[in-house]
Amino acid sequence: MPTLKNRRVVITGVGPISAIGFGKNYLWDSIFKGRTGLAQQEFKVDGELWDKFWVHKISNFDINNFKIDPQALKDISSWKQGKPDQDLFYLLAAVKLALDDSKVSYNPESNDIGLFLTVEHPGFEPFMTDLLEETMAYVKNKLQSNTSTSKKEIYDHLFNTLVQNGYDLQTFMYLYLVSKTFGLHGYSLFTSNACASGLFALESAARQIKYGGSDIAIVAGGDYCDTMFKHRWFNEQGLYAEDGKLKPFSQDANGIVLGDGASALVLEELNYAKKRKAQIYAEYLGGGFSLEGWKVTLPQLNSNSYQDAIKQSLKISGLKPKDIDLINPHGVGIKITDRYEAKAITDVFGENKTPVTAFKPYVGHNLGGSAILETIILLLSMQKNLIPATLNCDSLETKYNISVIQKLTNKPIKTAIKLSCGFAGYNAAAIFRKA
Repeated sequence: MPTLKNRRVVITGVGPISAIGFGKNYLWDSIFKGRTGLAQQEFKVDGELWDKFWVHKISNFDINNFKIDPQALKDISSWKQGKPDQDLFYLLAAVKLALDDSKVSYNPESNDIGLFLTVEHPGFEPFMTDLLEETMAYVKNKLQSNTSTSKKEIYDHLFNTLVQNGYDLQTFMYLYLVSKTFGLHGYSLFTSNACASGLFALESAARQIKYGGSDIAIVAGGDYCDTMFKHRWFNEQGLYAEDGKLKPFSQDANGIVLGDGASALVLEELNYAKKRKAQIYAEYLGGGFSLEGWKVTLPQLNSNSYQDAIKQSLKISGLKPKDIDLINPHGVGIKITDRYEAKAITDVFGENKTPVTAFKPYVGHNLGGSAILETIILLLSMQKNLIPATLNCDSLETKYNISVIQKLTNKPIKTAIKLSCGFAGYNAAAIFRKA
């Protein structure tokens, strides 16, 4: 049995749910062929167009197609009074795919499997829609019947109609429902650190294994973005690419495009995984993290916070910058953030050396789940020794002095780093090495 000091963490299962495919094979086939899931979404109120926007949209999703215990799904439907929760369904599907991919077996009645989830405000989008629709319908009915009403009566109606939905917005309910569905009984944690949440959750899960609390941990995150409110907020901040093209490190970069979906990873202690002859994608060597704490939507360009996180990940991993074969940045397509990120990369790795490729143009920005989904693509790239091109980057901003890959490239990839820089200054870096 390894001591706590030298327990090592490997990834043995991946479960992506994205606009370009469910499962690793469909996902990689789309990446390889340069496909996206872009679709234009219209949002109407009483038949009147409120707005329309581009989104990497999932189609043909049915939770019943993922061979999840029917009784568990029935219990969820009963608890939620028949109202579907797409954030939850995406998480359930992703976890099921990852567990199936890992081929891990366990006793669902008794185990110490850890569960680490992240979604930015799960259930918020449909709750807001229901709140508006219920309010308008109630008021309209009162007007048509010439019946007076009061704030208290409206509040009572909304409470009685939506109390269950409102209660389930609490993030512990998502941990509870995923745990109950799959029989996971170890240490659990819900993380909400903006766009870097996935890497913070990954580090938390890895620590649980390294400290001996679990031999297995599951990390999952995602975002359901197929309604109006998140888009409208980003758009009013001037951060949404209204042409539907997310263009990292491009002269033409003009904002993000949201991406539907979720993803999950199965982490195991190395010897535990070897003993059961598990497929190992890579070893997680360690991460570096920081919180800038300056502005919400703007990074601090003269800060070294991001650089510090990257350097910390290298130090913990026992590596030097020259040991990294591939950098997968946040690559968000917002000019000031791209500039901030490019500077951090060049400060640590030097100019025009280590290959850089961004994945958001394929799958959209999955917000709190983005780092996990992009980590899966990175792991598949390492497995196949292929670097996907950064899409929509024809007019590369050369002043950034980074080596952005613009076409599918064959290259041995032994060690890679995943970067994330989220709103409010959450910075993270995670390093992976083929086991």
